[in-house]
Amino acid sequence: MHLYLEGTVKDVDTIRYSSADSMRKRGVEVFPETELLEVLPAEHAIRVRDLKSGEERKENYDKLILGLGMAPNILPLPGLDLEGVELFGGRDQAVLLEKLEHSPEVENVVILGGGYIALEAAMCFNKAGKKVTMLNRAERLIDTHLDKELTDILTAEIEQQGIKFLPNVNVTEIEGKDGKVSVVKTEQGDFLADLVLTCVGNHPNTEILKGTLDMDERGFIKVDEYQETSAKDVFAAGGSTQMIFNPIDGKLNIDLATNARKQGRVAAKNLEEKHFPYTGMQGTSALKVYDYYFSSTGLTAMAAERLGVNFGQVYLETLALDEYLPEEMNAKVYAKLVYNKDNKRVIGAQILSKHDLTGLMQAVSMAIKGKLTYEDIAFGDFFFQPLFNRPWNVLNELGLKAMKEEA
Repeated sequence: MHLYLEGTVKDVDTIRYSSADSMRKRGVEVFPETELLEVLPAEHAIRVRDLKSGEERKENYDKLILGLGMAPNILPLPGLDLEGVELFGGRDQAVLLEKLEHSPEVENVVILGGGYIALEAAMCFNKAGKKVTMLNRAERLIDTHLDKELTDILTAEIEQQGIKFLPNVNVTEIEGKDGKVSVVKTEQGDFLADLVLTCVGNHPNTEILKGTLDMDERGFIKVDEYQETSAKDVFAAGGSTQMIFNPIDGKLNIDLATNARKQGRVAAKNLEEKHFPYTGMQGTSALKVYDYYFSSTGLTAMAAERLGVNFGQVYLETLALDEYLPEEMNAKVYAKLVYNKDNKRVIGAQILSKHDLTGLMQAVSMAIKGKLTYEDIAFGDFFFQPLFNRPWNVLNELGLKAMKEEA
């Protein structure tokens, strides 16, 4: 959505990887505006509703793949029904927000949340010249992806760009005048608002499956390594499922399109015969925040501690290139490695710089999947050219620092 709001993409309807027409050309029947109401495994059938006509019907299946995705969390706050209180997500919201972004009636934008989506929204409206305030219940910005050393740098950057970021904020109410939002009330004070965007996370869109399929306490669908659910011939893929998470050799959910697409393909490969297991994911992602590029993979130190992992961590500040190169060609690099102290395995990493080094996290992602250690990283074979990197790659340096720490 942010590519559309920033004007990089002019037509919102082009932001997609397929369409009903393109799928039909490949032999796939598509039924838009059709709601799934119930899955009936004993009958090998589903019950659906046509949203145009209101008609309900049953459809039989031999094999079923569910891709129900995630639904946005709705805060239990008075005032959510006021004009000017919106969710940040989906095509219709993108069209509306693009209009509001350029509306002279919108001056003060308050964003509830501090994650990826909230940060993207804040940057879009900030670049459009609006006064943006982010109210976050957590202590730090994007704390599910980066540890404090890196989030401190990004927080300073967005504040320098004019975004006001307030942590540990408890919103109590959204007030309005004549049916339109005007103030966000919090325990820390009141904030003027012409537009309020709620970006406070998602939950699995699996309410209709309760009592039908095995799910965990949060509503994520339990699947085996072939993506089959507890019901025979019913498979599931994407954000609403439990996923194999390689850094802990266990199950976790990370809602990323990359994971969903791979799971969907694995499910399709196993429809006739279960022979192609899903090998898991590392939760690798990246984002550009003004002039900074960051990427992360695996566990942060905070996540490792929460999961009870006996972990170690090393943090490094260095330069992207050799010191003899001109300063305007070079940039500082902030990087972190997280590892399991019991077996030396790499379980996470993060990198931040104005030099785009995000691709290094792809290498760490594969290292996690391959169960490599910080010693493997320390002496890993990375190419060297002065205009690209240093003789000792940043990852080499992180591995060497971990070896020194654990010596």
